[in-house]
Amino acid sequence: MSQLLSFLASPIVRRIAGITSLLVAVAIAILSLVPGQDLPDVHLSDKAEHAIAYMVLAGLICFWLGRERIIRGTIVAVGYGVVLEIAQALAGTGRTPSLLDAGANLLGACIGAALAWTALAIARAR
Repeated sequence: MSQLLSFLASPIVRRIAGITSLLVAVAIAILSLVPGQDLPDVHLSDKAEHAIAYMVLAGLICFWLGRERIIRGTIVAVGYGVVLEIAQALAGTGRTPSLLDAGANLLGACIGAALAWTALAIARAR
């Protein structure tokens, strides 16, 4: 188990987390800016979808950046969500920005950052 945790904290895995975070960010942008009727139905509430998406994004960003930059990683993920909420108003796709969506983004980002911090702390302790 300790070997697995050490591997997870290795530079290569952290770089993969960085690359994956970019791919997740692109997927979130696409899903945020397409017309609502073109979205897949995943049988979750809109707020749960936001929270999960930003939990994954922030978790990956924070894991990539490391424990020392958890707050920066969280701010990047939340800021990205705010930018996309504004972009929805400008895109002309019939989607509207929402403070509740931004709140769900914030909640998910904080959970993802906490999970990344915990994983990195456990890996470092081993």
